[in-house]
Amino acid sequence: MKKFLLVIFLCSSINLLMSQQQTNYTQFFSNEILFNPAVSGSKTYNPLVFQTRQQWLGFEDAPLSSSISYHKLVDQNNAFGGVLNIEQASPSMKIDLQTTYAFHVPLNSNRTFLSFGLAPSFMYYSINFDQEDLPNNSDPAFSASTYSSASVDLSSGLYLYNENLSIGFSCVNMLQSSFDGEVLVQSNQTVGKSSFGKNLRERIFYSLISYNFDIINNDWQFEPIILSRNFDNKNTVTDFVAKIKYLKNNWISVAYGSDETSSFGFGFKANKMHIGYSYDYQLSSSIMNYNFGTHEIVLSFYIPAFQHNRHTNFWIF
Repeated sequence: MKKFLLVIFLCSSINLLMSQQQTNYTQFFSNEILFNPAVSGSKTYNPLVFQTRQQWLGFEDAPLSSSISYHKLVDQNNAFGGVLNIEQASPSMKIDLQTTYAFHVPLNSNRTFLSFGLAPSFMYYSINFDQEDLPNNSDPAFSASTYSSASVDLSSGLYLYNENLSIGFSCVNMLQSSFDGEVLVQSNQTVGKSSFGKNLRERIFYSLISYNFDIINNDWQFEPIILSRNFDNKNTVTDFVAKIKYLKNNWISVAYGSDETSSFGFGFKANKMHIGYSYDYQLSSSIMNYNFGTHEIVLSFYIPAFQHNRHTNFWIF
């Protein structure tokens, strides 16, 4: 059983980096720039966000995803930002660096805006089968081999927003850039080649909608959020989130995904910093019986920004 689980774990880890090509953070609502560049500059502050996600706690070298993002509005209409993503799923690693640009257009006097965003990206991918990193060296499933490559791609997005409403549409990995290369694989005394070829960067279409409802005077709010991810292979995954917020920045949440995941989380403000935590669990995966679920932490720093007229009364901190 242990050996069988090891094979599942290795295959799943590699597949995380090779097929999804985009980390699906539970607290996506805390860092929407990760999948929509049009979000750049939509806040009344310059957010510096650190986000990390540890999957399958209890497995050594389980998938670990981390990101750092920052964006700011530089004048009434233009915004810039940057994103660094690092994903590790032994024996694979992916580093993704993006720069973002967004242009904001006012639609009415109620401070509703529509923004357009672009994000060119550079990705470095490597895989290293090292016998020392695999259990049971006397009976290896893989030969020691290393492969690395790099590619560039492009993402774009639209974002309609005001104080309570957010609607976003975006496309990640528009160019579907691919890698070329092979890794030697050894199994049962047989040596062969495994191709890491076309369409490693799968095109993904995102749709997001959320709205804040006042439920108890202006202190308490209910925010339902729906995020849909449509993969270019026609597979669609939808996440449903329900958040109860107090004074806008303190919240608890529960969520359910159509891929049979569930989660709960909470967040609170501490001075100019916000801390968020979430735990999610795969409802239908046999591997979940042997680990302690997935944990995610978000640290957000609110860096003061020049206050433009269009920001008045937005997301007061």
